[in-house]
Amino acid sequence: MHREPTILRIVKTMRPLPTVAQRVLALVQDPDYAIDDLVSLLKTDPSLVARVLRLCNSACSGFDREITAIGDAVTFVGTRNLVQLTRVSCSAATFAATARAAYVEPTALWHHSLACGLLCQELANHVEGVSPGTAFTAGILHDVGRVALSQLPAASDPRPAAQGSAPQPHERLERDVFGQDHADVAGLVGDHWQLPANLVAALRGHHADDTLLGEDPLAAMLHVADQMAIQHGFAVPFGKATAAISPIALARLGLADDLLAALGARAIAETARTAELLNLEAAASRYTRGSSTALNEHPCQRTF
Repeated sequence: MHREPTILRIVKTMRPLPTVAQRVLALVQDPDYAIDDLVSLLKTDPSLVARVLRLCNSACSGFDREITAIGDAVTFVGTRNLVQLTRVSCSAATFAATARAAYVEPTALWHHSLACGLLCQELANHVEGVSPGTAFTAGILHDVGRVALSQLPAASDPRPAAQGSAPQPHERLERDVFGQDHADVAGLVGDHWQLPANLVAALRGHHADDTLLGEDPLAAMLHVADQMAIQHGFAVPFGKATAAISPIALARLGLADDLLAALGARAIAETARTAELLNLEAAASRYTRGSSTALNEHPCQRTF
């Protein structure tokens, strides 16, 4: 059954990222952005500042002094960690909309997205044309389509429609169950949120050969990171599905196998460290407790 009208209705109910988060996305696309500009931008949203400082102080409890200003946070946790805190903090309520169902488990989905973000960031450090900040953002947001799909009735028990004689790629199983896969729906969400065009194209096309071959390597980066995250145990729906990396995506990035393996190992280790820094388990548990409340809250108006 074709479910596009229902999916579109669900997408239109997904609260967009806050204005400050969208401005952060635009700022960090420039690899030479000024830290002072980032700090000034964050200061425009007091509720976001409060959340980020709480996260910083929770993670940095071993320091002699409490972090009380965003400028201090740059010094203590570093610029990259501060940007990651901001992005993950602002996307938290989006993942809170994930319905607990046989199709997907919210905390596992969040871990998978974090792993993809960090893998994309590592890949971007070795591939020209994409800033690490943009790559990390793509990885964090690439599964927003699954948040929408989780709210369809078929998500409660997708196994009958997904059963077959041989393992298949997870996106193909999603099309069998829902009529569209998570990448298609992520593109719809990106359009609804008015995200930058290059980011939307990567979200929508990271399993499409023609997009993987395109001039912008972001989609290929996202595809490789997505599949590597599954291979490293950061699983997503349909546990028996295959997670093979497309040769087209590998050729587009032009990375040697040994370098790819090293980058993957480093990113997976960083995922565990960052999850601890963000107190990801506690945050996910708190956000996914009472989805009706989470759905009605602004992503940057709730504290962990």
